[in-house]
Amino acid sequence: MRTMILSFIVGVLCVAAAYAGEEAVSGGVVRPDVVSQTPAAAASAPAHTEAKAEYDYDLNAYYTNVSVSIPLAHEQIPDFTGKDELEIYQLLFRNSLLPRFVLLEAAVFPLPLAGVGINKYTPNFYKLFNVGSGDLNLIDAVTAGFQEPYAFTIFLGNMANFVKPGEEKSASNRGYMGYMFSYSNEHIKRDVLIPDNNLESEWKLKGDRVFKGDKLNWSFRVGAKIHENPDISNTAYLGIRRSNLDFNSSLLSLLANCNIDFRWDFSLKDGRPLRQVYTIGKTIPQNTWKIAFKLDVGLIWEAPTYYTGALHDTNYQSITAIIRPNIDF
Repeated sequence: MRTMILSFIVGVLCVAAAYAGEEAVSGGVVRPDVVSQTPAAAASAPAHTEAKAEYDYDLNAYYTNVSVSIPLAHEQIPDFTGKDELEIYQLLFRNSLLPRFVLLEAAVFPLPLAGVGINKYTPNFYKLFNVGSGDLNLIDAVTAGFQEPYAFTIFLGNMANFVKPGEEKSASNRGYMGYMFSYSNEHIKRDVLIPDNNLESEWKLKGDRVFKGDKLNWSFRVGAKIHENPDISNTAYLGIRRSNLDFNSSLLSLLANCNIDFRWDFSLKDGRPLRQVYTIGKTIPQNTWKIAFKLDVGLIWEAPTYYTGALHDTNYQSITAIIRPNIDF
């Protein structure tokens, strides 16, 4: 695990060094389209605009992050207008084996971290939210589903901006396809923080299309997660997430303003199912304030062998409820 973490850090440094090196020699880059021109044509050609790093952030009760996108080949992130999702990702997939951009991100999960704090520093208050025999705790249900309090991520792949005529271009309105590596040194289990250096690697297809009156997010990913803590099982996983916000749709529409988030984790040791997450929800837009109220509900199933040793519960509970309220701006 230490070797993997060291490799992760070295990889980030190498990417940064490579980008810095390219910036230093950008004046000597040979461009075939310029070389093939006559001197007169080259003189009349438009000046080449160097691609620059782009910064972005997202504030959310469950997932807050800051990020920087860095081009690796001195080309700007392409703009796609009027193309459907399938066509966009066909274009991204053609160059997915040779990453053209790198994204560095630092993320924190506010509500899950708040649940840890409430449980640790005010345990009696936390117990007030037990329902029935105590198998269901409402604070746990609101914060369940996030296994880290924070994470540091590097993404290598291709990106595309979603652009709509007449609307302002946004760095957060983007599609991604490529490889992601994420590191954290803590693990959350039922609102308890556990020391654990862990590394997650995955191939991801992700998109965020945000226009006036319409917002669409989706993510498809396959990967693996390795833990240094021997009492937490190493897993391979498959995840699907999709959410939609449409201010112009009918409130009674079954397909519009719906959210799904499914994930299946399997043991890297023997392939057995160890963890499953199922979440569905509904978004209720408020045109007057241009905000939307979201409520996702679901459950998490964990096999008895997911946690072993000191982390294995003598009073084992395989099902955890998910109740996830939120506000979307």
